Amino acid sequence: MITSCHWGFFFTFELPLGHVLTYKHEHGRMKVGWKNNNYNNNLERTRMSLDIIKGVTLTAPKVMIYGLAGVGKSTLASKLKNPVFLDFEGGLNYLDVNRTKQYQTLEAFYKDLIDLYHAKEREYDTIVIDSADWMMRKIVEQVAGIDSKNLKETLVRSNGGYGAGKQILENEVRSKLLPYLVVLNKKGYGICLIAHAEMKNMHDAEGVDTKQIAPKIDVNTMNAFVEWCDNVFYLKKDVDGSRKLLLESDGVALAKNRLGKTGEVDIDKEDINKILMPQGKEK
Repeated sequence: MITSCHWGFFFTFELPLGHVLTYKHEHGRMKVGWKNNNYNNNLERTRMSLDIIKGVTLTAPKVMIYGLAGVGKSTLASKLKNPVFLDFEGGLNYLDVNRTKQYQTLEAFYKDLIDLYHAKEREYDTIVIDSADWMMRKIVEQVAGIDSKNLKETLVRSNGGYGAGKQILENEVRSKLLPYLVVLNKKGYGICLIAHAEMKNMHDAEGVDTKQIAPKIDVNTMNAFVEWCDNVFYLKKDVDGSRKLLLESDGVALAKNRLGKTGEVDIDKEDINKILMPQGKEK
């Protein structure tokens, strides 16, 4: 509503939930005001509608395990609760696990995810994608239409240039792949992403360039996975041959967890399923 008078004019905009925004032009100056005609009622209604959850909620794990080739990533994932491997890499022939045939198309992969979701009786408890970087190659080739052998060059130049290939890739992950994994996880499936490792140029929170060991995935896509997973563990082999699982970043390698765990553990002496339980709930 607009009201005029000898000294200027007055705008009133009625907004939802009783909010009123006003603009007043008076003697060459603009004044802005806000009020809520139903403030107390709306505040009380908002408080009553909140769905509050308190305390630790135990949910199926979302974990990424990455490391150099041959360090035992798939072997470690096979120790997770009742796993089924969705095989992109074709390196599971010598591991006694339930697995799919190596995927040649993304359509076959997505179909298996849908079948797992709609299964009347759940046969498996953990879905292992082996490996996430090989899965991303399929997405690069079949969605972004890029030769993955020259990934860094073609992601920028493909699909009209200006980095459009990167955007298509990120959209596929955030708008399709992750929503599939989200609903499967909510249905009770644990999700494990296996990935290889490489040294990456990274930017820390202050914008400083650093080098860090991280999953071998395009950095924008990697960030989507790292954000979504509750736990990102780096599996490495010490000079004495023991295998250590890094649970939090140490300045050399990327790692995180939401479990309250610190440092690293000797994975040959620890149960990965207990590690994935919150601190104090490992029984």
